[in-house]
Amino acid sequence: MSEQPVVEAEKENRLQRIFADSKRRRGIPTTGYLGDQSILNRVRDIEKVGNPQQQPATISSARGEDIERLALLDGLTELYNYRTFLKELKAELGRAARYKHAVALCILSIDDFDAVAQQYGHLTGEAVLKVVANVLRGAIREVDIPAKYTEHEFCIVLPQTHAAGASLLAERIRQRVGNQAITHNWQSFSVTASLGVAAFPTHAEEYDHLIGRASEALEFAIARGGDRVFSV
Repeated sequence: MSEQPVVEAEKENRLQRIFADSKRRRGIPTTGYLGDQSILNRVRDIEKVGNPQQQPATISSARGEDIERLALLDGLTELYNYRTFLKELKAELGRAARYKHAVALCILSIDDFDAVAQQYGHLTGEAVLKVVANVLRGAIREVDIPAKYTEHEFCIVLPQTHAAGASLLAERIRQRVGNQAITHNWQSFSVTASLGVAAFPTHAEEYDHLIGRASEALEFAIARGGDRVFSV
C-alpha cells in the first residue's frame, strides 16, 4: 500500500499547525468567532434589515447630485448611512488583508439617549444626534469613514489603525461629546457617550465578526456605567 496519502495528510496537518501558530503570534483567533454569539446575531439582524434610517426625501423627488447624496448619506446627520458603511468596511478589510495592515472599528452610543429624547422631545433628540455627528467630523482624519449605525449609534472605520490608536481617538471623541453644551428652551444640558473598539486582524477577520466584537466592547462600556471607552 502506498504511503503517499499518509505523507500528504501529515504535511497538511503540519501546515495547519504552522498557520494556527502564526495567528496566535499575531493575536488572531484560531477557532472562529470568540465573541458573544447573541451580539453577532443582532449585528446580522441589522444587516438583514438594511439601512434602518429613513431619508427625509425620496429618490424620485431628487435630481443629479441629490440622488447620490440620498444613496450614500444619512439624511439627518449627513454622515454615511448604514449601507455605505457596510460597503466601505468590506472594501477596507479587503485592502487590509491584501496589503497586511490593520483596520480599527469604533462604535459610539449616546448614553441614555431614549431618556433624553423623552424628556426634551424628538426635535431635541435629533439636535443631539447632529451635535455628535459634528464632533465625529471634527475629530477624524480624511481617510476615516464615519457613519450612522443605528438610531443613536455611530461608527467609524479607521484604515491602517490598530486598537491602541483607535482607543486614543475614541477617548478624545468621548471627551468632546461630554463638553458640548446643548440648548433646549433656554436651558443647557450635555450628554455622554460610550465607545467600543475592535481591530482587524487582532480581534476578528470577517466584517460581521469585527462589528460584533466592537459592539461587545461597547456593551462592556455601557454596563460599567457608560461615559467610557472599552476595547476587546
